[in-house]
Amino acid sequence: MYFWKVFQCLLLEGENAGSEALRNAEMFYIENHKFEKFINRHKDIPCLVPESNEKMQNSYLILDEYMRFLDCRDGWKTPSKSILDVGVIDALKFSGFDEIMFLKRGGKYKWSKKDADLTW
Repeated sequence: MYFWKVFQCLLLEGENAGSEALRNAEMFYIENHKFEKFINRHKDIPCLVPESNEKMQNSYLILDEYMRFLDCRDGWKTPSKSILDVGVIDALKFSGFDEIMFLKRGGKYKWSKKDADLTW
């Protein structure tokens, strides 16, 4: 099984939008109605997995190089305390993670598969 994940460009202040941005992705941003039109045109492709900004923004856990969760709820990345200092459970409280949206977008996969029948 394979997926074609199609993400709407998510702009985050200081990351890929704004005067202090590390890179500029504003030319790749498309409005919600245009994203939906694209998805509707390709809806018959069985492997298509669309992710709008609404679905994507808070339904992933992101760690930076300091092992801090990045909360994107306010349109920019706000780091938690490092999991190395406070542990995962405490740092998760400041991650902005939306478990309901994670499940709604199908983020929980069945990762196990049958053992391979190897003959070598």
